[in-house]
Amino acid sequence: MPSVKMTIGARGAAEAALNDDVVIIVDVVNTSSAAEVALRGGAVAVIGAAPDRAYEVLVKKRATKYPFADTPKGVDPVERGREAGKIALENDTEVVLVVDGGEENASMAAQGVEEVGAEIAEIVPNAGPRIKDVVDLSDRVFLFATATGGTLYDVARTHGAPAVTFGTVVRRSLIRACAERAIRLAERHNAGISVVVSSIFAPEDLDAGARIFEEVCKIITEGVCEERFEEVVSSL
Repeated sequence: MPSVKMTIGARGAAEAALNDDVVIIVDVVNTSSAAEVALRGGAVAVIGAAPDRAYEVLVKKRATKYPFADTPKGVDPVERGREAGKIALENDTEVVLVVDGGEENASMAAQGVEEVGAEIAEIVPNAGPRIKDVVDLSDRVFLFATATGGTLYDVARTHGAPAVTFGTVVRRSLIRACAERAIRLAERHNAGISVVVSSIFAPEDLDAGARIFEEVCKIITEGVCEERFEEVVSSL
């Protein structure tokens, strides 16, 4: 049975990763919601990367500007771009780059995609769940170079998390989908689960994180109860 924890911000994401947990990033406005909608719309994968300005903060040691942002290893958006690009090549498809603050703020993530020989088909703004209205989702890899969700994903991967996914609560079914996905990943990697919310200053994320945490615990409990029920029945 995997352990389940809830934590906050980049520091929390780094600590969860260093503990070898599967990490669920909760940034419901807008990255988590956009990522989940993309997956539901047929995206091959969703990857997060720090935009250039977040790289400056987390790697060049100016983290005091951002609450809970100090991390041992910072972020590596170029590597996250490589990660997205490799998945795209393996699936004979292209990358959609989703940005905060304009294309020039995602130059490092784009560099990584280009280094492995993959193509960026489109560059679009981070429109949250409305992403389905601005770009074709099906059979593409989405790379979110975004200030909060993308950065937290990047922190977790850079610090060694075996897997990272996103979580949102815009629909009840998406809470369940995220929880089930995280549990599958935890079982695959024999790891615990950490729900990472963006900040104590984002009440919508704190609420969403608590709901996702509760759903993960509920599914795990249901599974344990079912197993024990079957054991009792088989012993009769």
